[in-house]
Amino acid sequence: MTSTRRSAREGPGRAMTALQRAVRTLRYVNQELLRANEAIFRPAGPPRHRESPATQAGAPAAAQPPAAQPPASATTGHDRQAA
Repeated sequence: MTSTRRSAREGPGRAMTALQRAVRTLRYVNQELLRANEAIFRPAGPPRHRESPATQAGAPAAAQPPAAQPPASATTGHDRQAA
């Protein structure tokens, strides 16, 4: 036997490589989960046109008449005009 025998323990190199590989894999999985989350909450394509609540009811906003104003006596509580 002219060659030297290796010891049973190889040192920290192999364990550190395994830890680095595990950290790299966890970082990759985290990035993929972030991308999936963005894809869910940011739909592709142009932004949608937001409709006002009046147009969602079925009538266009411009075609609706303005609300009628109540008479002044209803808001002030006075029936007589000032002299």
